[in-house]
Amino acid sequence: MKRIIAFLLILSLLLGCTQKVITPSTDNQPTSALFATVAPTPVPATLGPVPTQTPQPVLPTFVPKSTEEALFPEELLSQDGEPVSFQIASLLAADGLSKSDYYSRFTNVISLINKLDDDLIRLAGSGRTLTEERRDRTADALRSLMNDRILDALEVAYEACSEDGHALPMEEYVDALSMLAEHVERSEGRTSPYFSLDGANDYRAVLGRYMGEDVSLQDVFKTIEALMETEAYALGAALMMDPEAARKKEPISFGSYAENVAFLMRVTKELCPLPDGSDLSIPPETEATGEMDLLELAFRLYPGMAYLNAYSVQGTEEQHARWANASDGYLAGLAVHCSYAVVPYLADDFGLDYVQYRWYEEMLTVTMTGMTSLLIHYYGYSASDLAAYLKGWGAHEFTGYLYENAMNDPFESLTASYGYYRYLEICQAAMDAGCPSEKQFLQDYLAAGPAPFRELKEYMVSLYQKQG
Repeated sequence: MKRIIAFLLILSLLLGCTQKVITPSTDNQPTSALFATVAPTPVPATLGPVPTQTPQPVLPTFVPKSTEEALFPEELLSQDGEPVSFQIASLLAADGLSKSDYYSRFTNVISLINKLDDDLIRLAGSGRTLTEERRDRTADALRSLMNDRILDALEVAYEACSEDGHALPMEEYVDALSMLAEHVERSEGRTSPYFSLDGANDYRAVLGRYMGEDVSLQDVFKTIEALMETEAYALGAALMMDPEAARKKEPISFGSYAENVAFLMRVTKELCPLPDGSDLSIPPETEATGEMDLLELAFRLYPGMAYLNAYSVQGTEEQHARWANASDGYLAGLAVHCSYAVVPYLADDFGLDYVQYRWYEEMLTVTMTGMTSLLIHYYGYSASDLAAYLKGWGAHEFTGYLYENAMNDPFESLTASYGYYRYLEICQAAMDAGCPSEKQFLQDYLAAGPAPFRELKEYMVSLYQKQG
Protein backbone atom coordinates (compact mmCIF):
# COMPACT_ATOMS: atom_id res chain seq x y z
CA MET A 1 0.00 0.00 0.00
CA LYS A 2 2.80 2.39 0.90
CA ARG A 3 4.52 1.91 -2.46
CA ILE A 4 1.25 2.48 -4.34
CA ILE A 5 0.68 5.72 -2.46
CA ALA A 6 4.25 6.85 -3.06
CA PHE A 7 3.93 6.04 -6.76
CA LEU A 8 0.73 8.05 -7.08
CA LEU A 9 2.41 10.82 -5.16
CA ILE A 10 5.32 11.08 -7.58
CA LEU A 11 2.96 11.10 -10.53
CA SER A 12 1.12 13.99 -8.90
CA LEU A 13 4.41 15.75 -8.25
CA LEU A 14 5.63 15.33 -11.82
CA LEU A 15 2.34 16.66 -13.19
CA GLY A 16 1.50 19.33 -10.66
CA CYS A 17 4.74 20.55 -9.02
CA THR A 18 4.47 24.16 -10.17
CA GLN A 19 3.97 26.38 -7.13
CA LYS A 20 6.75 26.25 -4.53
CA VAL A 21 5.86 29.02 -2.08
CA ILE A 22 4.25 28.41 1.31
CA THR A 23 1.76 30.76 2.88
CA PRO A 24 1.38 29.71 6.52
CA SER A 25 -1.87 30.45 8.32
CA THR A 26 -1.67 34.00 9.65
CA ASP A 27 -3.71 32.99 12.70
CA ASN A 28 -0.96 30.68 13.88
CA GLN A 29 2.31 32.45 13.07
CA PRO A 30 3.92 35.76 12.13
CA THR A 31 4.00 37.05 8.55
CA SER A 32 7.80 36.84 8.58
CA ALA A 33 7.48 33.11 7.91
CA LEU A 34 6.63 33.46 4.21
CA PHE A 35 9.43 31.61 2.47
CA ALA A 36 10.54 31.34 -1.13
CA THR A 37 11.89 27.93 -2.09
CA VAL A 38 15.64 27.53 -2.31
CA ALA A 39 16.85 25.92 -5.52
CA PRO A 40 18.08 22.39 -4.73
CA THR A 41 21.80 21.88 -5.17
CA PRO A 42 22.84 18.75 -3.20
CA VAL A 43 23.25 15.43 -4.94
CA PRO A 44 23.95 12.05 -3.29
CA ALA A 45 27.66 11.48 -2.88
CA THR A 46 29.43 8.86 -4.96
CA LEU A 47 32.23 6.58 -3.80
CA GLY A 48 35.98 6.65 -4.23
CA PRO A 49 39.18 4.93 -3.00
CA VAL A 50 39.70 4.04 0.67
CA PRO A 51 41.80 6.63 2.53
CA THR A 52 45.01 5.52 4.18
CA GLN A 53 44.49 7.34 7.47
CA THR A 54 41.89 9.39 9.30
CA PRO A 55 42.44 12.88 10.74
CA GLN A 56 42.74 13.70 14.41
CA PRO A 57 40.03 16.31 14.88
CA VAL A 58 40.12 19.10 17.40
CA LEU A 59 36.48 19.84 18.03
CA PRO A 60 34.67 20.79 21.22
CA THR A 61 32.73 17.86 22.64
CA PHE A 62 29.09 18.22 21.74
CA VAL A 63 26.76 18.43 24.72
CA PRO A 64 23.00 18.47 24.13
CA LYS A 65 21.17 21.67 24.92
CA SER A 66 19.89 21.87 28.48
CA THR A 67 16.89 24.10 29.11
CA GLU A 68 14.13 24.37 31.64
CA GLU A 69 11.44 23.19 29.24
CA ALA A 70 10.15 19.68 29.82
CA LEU A 71 11.06 17.11 27.20
CA PHE A 72 8.50 15.19 25.21
CA PRO A 73 8.23 11.42 25.69
CA GLU A 74 9.01 11.07 21.97
CA GLU A 75 12.45 12.50 22.66
CA LEU A 76 13.04 10.23 25.62
CA LEU A 77 11.76 7.19 23.75
CA SER A 78 12.58 8.17 20.19
CA GLN A 79 12.27 5.75 17.27
CA ASP A 80 10.12 3.24 19.13
CA GLY A 81 12.19 2.42 22.18
CA GLU A 82 15.53 4.10 21.67
CA PRO A 83 17.80 5.10 23.32
CA VAL A 84 17.51 1.83 25.29
CA SER A 85 17.69 -0.28 22.14
CA PHE A 86 20.71 1.73 20.96
CA GLN A 87 22.48 1.13 24.24
CA ILE A 88 21.83 -2.62 24.07
CA ALA A 89 22.90 -2.82 20.41
CA SER A 90 26.08 -0.93 21.24
CA LEU A 91 26.79 -3.26 24.13
CA LEU A 92 26.31 -6.36 21.97
CA ALA A 93 28.56 -4.89 19.25
CA ALA A 94 31.38 -3.90 21.63
CA ASP A 95 34.68 -5.81 21.43
CA GLY A 96 37.61 -5.98 23.81
CA LEU A 97 35.69 -5.12 26.97
CA SER A 98 36.59 -6.50 30.35
CA LYS A 99 33.84 -8.01 32.47
CA SER A 100 34.00 -5.02 34.80
CA ASP A 101 33.53 -2.61 31.87
CA TYR A 102 30.63 -4.67 30.49
CA TYR A 103 29.02 -4.91 33.94
CA SER A 104 29.33 -1.14 34.42
CA ARG A 105 27.75 -0.38 31.04
CA PHE A 106 24.95 -2.87 31.64
CA THR A 107 24.07 -1.39 35.03
CA ASN A 108 24.10 2.07 33.43
CA VAL A 109 21.48 0.82 30.96
CA ILE A 110 19.31 -0.28 33.88
CA SER A 111 19.71 3.16 35.46
CA LEU A 112 18.73 4.76 32.14
CA ILE A 113 15.58 2.63 31.93
CA ASN A 114 14.56 3.64 35.45
CA LYS A 115 15.17 7.30 34.66
CA LEU A 116 13.08 7.04 31.49
CA ASP A 117 10.28 5.56 33.56
CA ASP A 118 10.44 8.42 36.07
CA ASP A 119 10.49 11.00 33.29
CA LEU A 120 7.60 9.37 31.46
CA ILE A 121 5.43 9.39 34.58
CA ARG A 122 6.32 13.03 35.30
CA LEU A 123 5.56 14.16 31.74
CA ALA A 124 2.32 12.17 31.57
CA GLY A 125 1.22 13.95 34.73
CA SER A 126 1.59 17.28 32.93
CA GLY A 127 -0.42 16.13 29.92
CA ARG A 128 2.47 15.18 27.64
CA THR A 129 1.81 11.71 26.32
CA LEU A 130 2.71 9.55 23.35
CA THR A 131 0.56 9.31 20.26
CA GLU A 132 -1.52 6.15 20.21
CA GLU A 133 0.42 4.33 17.50
CA ARG A 134 3.81 5.33 18.93
CA ARG A 135 2.69 4.22 22.37
CA ASP A 136 1.91 0.73 21.07
CA ARG A 137 5.05 0.48 18.94
CA THR A 138 7.24 1.74 21.78
CA ALA A 139 5.83 -0.83 24.20
CA ASP A 140 6.46 -3.59 21.65
CA ALA A 141 10.03 -2.38 21.12
CA LEU A 142 10.69 -2.33 24.86
CA ARG A 143 9.30 -5.80 25.35
CA SER A 144 11.41 -7.10 22.45
CA LEU A 145 14.47 -6.22 24.54
CA MET A 146 13.39 -8.82 27.08
CA ASN A 147 13.00 -11.85 24.80
CA ASP A 148 15.11 -14.95 25.35
CA ARG A 149 17.24 -14.26 22.29
CA ILE A 150 18.37 -10.86 23.58
CA LEU A 151 18.92 -12.11 27.12
CA ASP A 152 20.99 -15.04 25.87
CA ALA A 153 22.99 -12.74 23.57
CA LEU A 154 23.80 -10.44 26.51
CA GLU A 155 25.01 -13.36 28.61
CA VAL A 156 27.10 -14.81 25.77
CA ALA A 157 28.72 -11.44 25.04
CA TYR A 158 29.51 -11.01 28.73
CA GLU A 159 31.11 -14.46 29.01
CA ALA A 160 33.35 -13.60 26.06
CA CYS A 161 34.80 -10.63 27.94
CA SER A 162 38.19 -10.88 29.63
CA GLU A 163 38.87 -11.17 33.38
CA ASP A 164 36.47 -12.18 36.11
CA GLY A 165 33.36 -10.35 37.18
CA HIS A 166 30.00 -10.42 38.89
CA ALA A 167 26.92 -12.06 37.43
CA LEU A 168 24.87 -9.71 35.30
CA PRO A 169 21.78 -8.31 37.09
CA MET A 170 19.41 -9.75 34.50
CA GLU A 171 16.43 -9.81 36.83
CA GLU A 172 16.78 -6.09 37.56
CA TYR A 173 17.10 -5.41 33.83
CA VAL A 174 13.92 -7.33 33.01
CA ASP A 175 12.00 -5.79 35.91
CA ALA A 176 12.99 -2.26 34.89
CA LEU A 177 11.99 -2.81 31.26
CA SER A 178 8.73 -4.50 32.29
CA MET A 179 7.75 -1.54 34.45
CA LEU A 180 8.61 0.99 31.74
CA ALA A 181 6.70 -0.97 29.09
CA GLU A 182 3.72 -1.30 31.42
CA HIS A 183 3.62 2.44 32.09
CA VAL A 184 3.88 3.14 28.36
CA GLU A 185 0.98 0.78 27.64
CA ARG A 186 -1.18 2.28 30.38
CA SER A 187 -0.62 5.87 29.23
CA GLU A 188 -3.46 7.65 27.48
CA GLY A 189 -2.73 8.05 23.78
CA ARG A 190 -2.42 11.59 22.49
CA THR A 191 -4.32 12.46 19.34
CA SER A 192 -3.61 16.20 19.05
CA PRO A 193 -0.49 17.89 17.66
CA TYR A 194 2.00 19.55 19.96
CA PHE A 195 0.92 22.99 18.77
CA SER A 196 -2.43 22.59 20.54
CA LEU A 197 -0.53 22.12 23.83
CA ASP A 198 1.14 25.52 23.40
CA GLY A 199 3.92 23.47 21.92
CA ALA A 200 5.38 25.69 19.19
CA ASN A 201 8.24 26.95 21.35
CA ASP A 202 8.67 23.56 23.01
CA TYR A 203 8.73 21.87 19.62
CA ARG A 204 11.47 24.22 18.44
CA ALA A 205 13.50 23.55 21.61
CA VAL A 206 13.17 19.79 21.33
CA LEU A 207 13.94 19.87 17.61
CA GLY A 208 17.11 21.80 18.41
CA ARG A 209 18.20 18.96 20.69
CA TYR A 210 17.50 16.46 17.93
CA MET A 211 19.46 18.53 15.41
CA GLY A 212 22.38 18.99 17.78
CA GLU A 213 22.28 22.78 17.55
CA ASP A 214 19.89 25.71 17.69
CA VAL A 215 18.17 25.98 14.34
CA SER A 216 16.04 28.53 12.56
CA LEU A 217 12.75 26.85 11.72
CA GLN A 218 12.50 29.10 8.66
CA ASP A 219 15.85 27.74 7.45
CA VAL A 220 14.75 24.20 8.21
CA PHE A 221 11.59 24.74 6.18
CA LYS A 222 13.55 26.01 3.16
CA THR A 223 16.06 23.18 3.49
CA ILE A 224 13.43 20.45 3.64
CA GLU A 225 11.42 21.83 0.75
CA ALA A 226 14.58 22.06 -1.37
CA LEU A 227 15.32 18.43 -0.54
CA MET A 228 11.75 17.44 -1.46
CA GLU A 229 12.19 19.09 -4.84
CA THR A 230 15.53 17.37 -5.42
CA GLU A 231 14.06 13.97 -4.53
CA ALA A 232 10.95 14.51 -6.64
CA TYR A 233 12.99 15.25 -9.75
CA ALA A 234 15.45 12.43 -9.04
CA LEU A 235 12.54 10.03 -8.60
CA GLY A 236 11.01 11.27 -11.82
CA ALA A 237 14.31 10.74 -13.63
CA ALA A 238 14.57 7.18 -12.29
CA LEU A 239 11.00 6.54 -13.39
CA MET A 240 11.76 7.75 -16.91
CA MET A 241 14.78 5.42 -17.07
CA ASP A 242 12.62 2.48 -15.99
CA PRO A 243 8.91 3.28 -16.61
CA GLU A 244 7.86 -0.08 -15.15
CA ALA A 245 9.70 0.50 -11.86
CA ALA A 246 6.60 1.63 -9.97
CA ARG A 247 4.66 -1.45 -11.05
CA LYS A 248 7.32 -3.96 -10.08
CA LYS A 249 6.75 -6.17 -7.09
CA GLU A 250 10.24 -7.61 -6.71
CA PRO A 251 11.64 -7.14 -3.21
CA ILE A 252 15.21 -5.86 -2.89
CA SER A 253 16.35 -8.84 -0.87
CA PHE A 254 18.62 -11.86 -1.21
CA GLY A 255 16.06 -14.01 0.59
CA SER A 256 16.89 -14.46 4.23
CA TYR A 257 17.76 -11.95 6.93
CA ALA A 258 21.16 -13.61 7.42
CA GLU A 259 22.00 -13.32 3.69
CA ASN A 260 20.95 -9.67 3.59
CA VAL A 261 22.97 -8.74 6.68
CA ALA A 262 26.04 -10.65 5.47
CA PHE A 263 25.91 -8.70 2.20
CA LEU A 264 25.54 -5.36 3.98
CA MET A 265 28.43 -6.16 6.31
CA ARG A 266 30.70 -6.77 3.31
CA VAL A 267 29.64 -3.44 1.79
CA THR A 268 30.19 -1.65 5.10
CA LYS A 269 33.76 -2.94 5.42
CA GLU A 270 34.53 -1.48 2.00
CA LEU A 271 32.74 1.80 2.57
CA CYS A 272 33.73 2.62 6.13
CA PRO A 273 35.62 -0.11 8.04
CA LEU A 274 35.82 0.22 11.81
CA PRO A 275 38.94 2.12 12.93
CA ASP A 276 40.57 -0.96 14.50
CA GLY A 277 39.72 -3.21 11.56
CA SER A 278 37.44 -5.46 13.61
CA ASP A 279 34.32 -7.12 12.27
CA LEU A 280 30.80 -6.08 13.14
CA SER A 281 28.62 -8.53 15.01
CA ILE A 282 25.35 -9.70 13.48
CA PRO A 283 22.40 -8.61 15.62
CA PRO A 284 19.67 -11.18 16.24
CA GLU A 285 16.74 -11.06 13.85
CA THR A 286 13.56 -9.47 15.16
CA GLU A 287 10.08 -9.52 13.71
CA ALA A 288 10.60 -5.96 12.45
CA THR A 289 14.05 -6.43 10.88
CA GLY A 290 13.04 -9.76 9.37
CA GLU A 291 10.50 -7.94 7.19
CA MET A 292 12.86 -5.17 6.02
CA ASP A 293 14.40 -5.14 2.56
CA LEU A 294 18.04 -4.25 1.92
CA LEU A 295 17.46 -0.50 1.66
CA GLU A 296 15.68 -0.39 5.01
CA LEU A 297 18.29 -2.60 6.63
CA ALA A 298 21.04 -0.39 5.21
CA PHE A 299 19.56 2.51 7.18
CA ARG A 300 18.72 0.64 10.39
CA LEU A 301 21.71 -1.70 10.53
CA TYR A 302 24.72 -1.57 8.18
CA PRO A 303 26.15 0.86 7.29
CA GLY A 304 23.54 2.88 9.17
CA MET A 305 22.55 3.04 12.82
CA ALA A 306 24.04 -0.25 14.05
CA TYR A 307 27.36 0.54 12.41
CA LEU A 308 27.39 4.00 13.98
CA ASN A 309 26.89 2.47 17.41
CA ALA A 310 29.77 0.06 16.84
CA TYR A 311 31.94 2.93 15.61
CA SER A 312 31.11 5.03 18.67
CA VAL A 313 32.81 2.60 21.10
CA GLN A 314 36.17 3.00 19.36
CA GLY A 315 38.55 5.92 19.29
CA THR A 316 39.87 8.33 21.87
CA GLU A 317 38.18 9.34 25.12
CA GLU A 318 37.23 12.65 23.52
CA GLN A 319 35.57 10.83 20.62
CA HIS A 320 33.76 8.50 23.05
CA ALA A 321 32.31 11.49 24.86
CA ARG A 322 31.22 13.12 21.62
CA TRP A 323 29.59 9.96 20.25
CA ALA A 324 27.85 9.26 23.55
CA ASN A 325 26.05 12.61 23.15
CA ALA A 326 25.47 12.30 19.41
CA SER A 327 22.48 14.18 18.08
CA ASP A 328 19.79 12.45 16.04
CA GLY A 329 20.38 14.92 13.22
CA TYR A 330 23.99 13.83 12.82
CA LEU A 331 23.31 10.11 13.24
CA ALA A 332 20.17 9.82 11.13
CA GLY A 333 21.52 12.09 8.38
CA LEU A 334 24.68 10.01 8.14
CA ALA A 335 22.64 6.79 8.13
CA VAL A 336 20.52 8.11 5.25
CA HIS A 337 23.64 8.82 3.22
CA CYS A 338 25.06 5.39 4.00
CA SER A 339 21.86 3.73 2.85
CA TYR A 340 22.24 5.54 -0.49
CA ALA A 341 25.90 4.51 -0.69
CA VAL A 342 24.72 0.88 -0.79
CA VAL A 343 22.70 1.50 -3.98
CA PRO A 344 25.55 0.92 -6.50
CA TYR A 345 26.36 -2.41 -4.86
CA LEU A 346 22.81 -3.61 -5.58
CA ALA A 347 22.84 -2.63 -9.25
CA ASP A 348 24.01 -5.96 -10.71
CA ASP A 349 21.43 -8.02 -8.84
CA PHE A 350 18.38 -5.78 -8.94
CA GLY A 351 19.03 -3.15 -11.63
CA LEU A 352 20.41 0.30 -10.82
CA ASP A 353 17.41 2.23 -12.13
CA TYR A 354 14.98 0.15 -10.06
CA VAL A 355 17.03 0.41 -6.86
CA GLN A 356 17.44 4.17 -7.28
CA TYR A 357 13.72 4.52 -7.90
CA ARG A 358 12.93 2.60 -4.72
CA TRP A 359 15.41 4.64 -2.66
CA TYR A 360 14.10 8.01 -3.83
CA GLU A 361 10.51 6.80 -3.44
CA GLU A 362 11.17 6.01 0.21
CA MET A 363 13.12 9.22 0.82
CA LEU A 364 10.46 11.44 -0.73
CA THR A 365 7.87 9.88 1.59
CA VAL A 366 10.16 10.42 4.58
CA THR A 367 10.98 14.02 3.65
CA MET A 368 7.35 14.96 2.97
CA THR A 369 6.43 13.43 6.32
CA GLY A 370 9.12 15.61 7.92
CA MET A 371 7.77 18.72 6.22
CA THR A 372 4.23 17.84 7.30
CA SER A 373 5.44 17.37 10.89
CA LEU A 374 6.97 20.84 10.85
CA LEU A 375 3.82 22.42 9.44
CA ILE A 376 1.51 20.70 11.95
CA HIS A 377 3.51 20.77 15.16
CA TYR A 378 5.31 24.10 14.79
CA TYR A 379 3.21 26.21 12.44
CA GLY A 380 -0.09 24.83 13.73
CA TYR A 381 -1.48 23.66 10.41
CA SER A 382 -4.87 22.03 10.33
CA ALA A 383 -5.71 19.32 7.81
CA SER A 384 -7.24 21.97 5.51
CA ASP A 385 -4.13 24.17 5.81
CA LEU A 386 -1.97 21.18 4.92
CA ALA A 387 -4.16 20.33 1.93
CA ALA A 388 -3.74 23.89 0.62
CA TYR A 389 0.04 23.60 0.88
CA LEU A 390 0.16 20.17 -0.75
CA LYS A 391 -2.05 21.40 -3.58
CA GLY A 392 0.93 23.44 -4.79
CA TRP A 393 2.77 20.14 -5.13
CA GLY A 394 -0.16 18.38 -6.80
CA ALA A 395 -0.30 16.10 -3.75
CA HIS A 396 -3.35 17.33 -1.82
CA GLU A 397 -5.04 13.93 -2.24
CA PHE A 398 -2.48 12.53 0.20
CA THR A 399 -3.23 15.00 2.98
CA GLY A 400 -4.76 12.36 5.27
CA TYR A 401 -1.91 9.91 4.72
CA LEU A 402 0.82 12.48 5.43
CA TYR A 403 -1.10 14.04 8.35
CA GLU A 404 -1.34 10.64 10.04
CA ASN A 405 2.34 9.93 9.36
CA ALA A 406 3.32 13.27 10.91
CA MET A 407 1.17 12.70 13.98
CA ASN A 408 2.98 9.43 14.61
CA ASP A 409 6.41 10.84 13.68
CA PRO A 410 6.83 14.35 15.12
CA PHE A 411 10.62 14.46 14.91
CA GLU A 412 12.50 11.56 13.29
CA SER A 413 11.64 12.09 9.61
CA LEU A 414 12.36 15.79 9.91
CA THR A 415 15.73 15.34 11.64
CA ALA A 416 16.79 12.56 9.25
CA SER A 417 16.00 14.73 6.23
CA TYR A 418 17.66 17.82 7.67
CA GLY A 419 20.71 15.83 8.80
CA TYR A 420 21.07 14.30 5.33
CA TYR A 421 20.84 17.69 3.64
CA ARG A 422 23.50 19.12 5.96
CA TYR A 423 25.74 16.10 5.34
CA LEU A 424 25.55 16.71 1.59
CA GLU A 425 26.14 20.43 2.06
CA ILE A 426 29.25 19.82 4.17
CA CYS A 427 30.46 17.16 1.72
CA GLN A 428 30.18 19.60 -1.19
CA ALA A 429 32.02 22.30 0.76
CA ALA A 430 34.79 19.81 1.56
CA MET A 431 35.08 18.77 -2.10
CA ASP A 432 35.34 22.41 -3.10
CA ALA A 433 38.10 22.83 -0.50
CA GLY A 434 40.16 20.01 -2.02
CA CYS A 435 38.89 16.71 -0.59
CA PRO A 436 40.02 14.07 -3.12
CA SER A 437 36.90 11.87 -2.98
CA GLU A 438 33.53 11.40 -1.31
CA LYS A 439 34.85 8.18 0.19
CA GLN A 440 37.69 10.10 1.83
CA PHE A 441 35.16 12.62 3.13
CA LEU A 442 32.98 9.90 4.67
CA GLN A 443 35.95 8.46 6.55
CA ASP A 444 37.07 11.88 7.77
CA TYR A 445 33.51 12.87 8.73
CA LEU A 446 33.18 9.73 10.84
CA ALA A 447 36.54 10.39 12.48
CA ALA A 448 35.49 13.94 13.35
CA GLY A 449 32.50 12.51 15.12
CA PRO A 450 29.25 14.20 16.17
CA ALA A 451 29.34 17.96 16.62
CA PRO A 452 27.03 20.83 15.63
CA PHE A 453 26.81 21.02 11.84
CA ARG A 454 28.22 24.55 11.68
CA GLU A 455 31.34 23.46 13.54
CA LEU A 456 31.68 20.32 11.43
CA LYS A 457 31.50 22.33 8.23
CA GLU A 458 34.20 24.73 9.41
CA TYR A 459 36.42 21.87 10.56
CA MET A 460 36.04 19.74 7.41
CA VAL A 461 36.74 22.68 5.10
CA SER A 462 39.82 23.73 7.10
CA LEU A 463 41.05 20.12 7.17
CA TYR A 464 41.35 19.89 3.37
CA GLN A 465 42.60 23.44 2.98
CA LYS A 466 45.48 22.58 5.32
CA GLN A 467 46.15 19.33 3.47
CA GLY A 468 46.13 21.19 0.16
